[in-house]
Amino acid sequence: MDLDDYQTTYLLYAPAKNPHAWRLDLTAFGEALQAAFPGARYETRQGRQLRLSFWAMTEDGTEFTGFASTEGRDTVLLSDNTPSEAAAFIAWLRDSFLPAPDLIRFSSELAVERGIETDWRMPAEADTTHIADELKHHIQVVEG
Repeated sequence: MDLDDYQTTYLLYAPAKNPHAWRLDLTAFGEALQAAFPGARYETRQGRQLRLSFWAMTEDGTEFTGFASTEGRDTVLLSDNTPSEAAAFIAWLRDSFLPAPDLIRFSSELAVERGIETDWRMPAEADTTHIADELKHHIQVVEG
């Protein structure tokens, strides 16, 4: 399997011991997306929980879709991205939005489907290449 092209959904969230460490304000998050990614769109929906759905695109055409929620833990779900694409979003989230760089834990759709509940820690100081490597390592471990 070529992990460079492997697309999956990533779950990004605050540490379990401090579930609201991101201090995630959904409106502020949507506004930050629009500031960082021209043309980004978002909307908040009140269903069982308040959640923000978003769509954004980088200048090179990489698309990000997903949602953010504060129920349980501050969480951002990023749908159908490769490790390097997700790494660019994660670096933006860590460096431009979160109050501290060491607050991102993550998992993937595959891990959740397999019942793996481990919180993986995103490196606080890694560049996008190293973030992508961390995501690829996660996929290799989960794939078995």
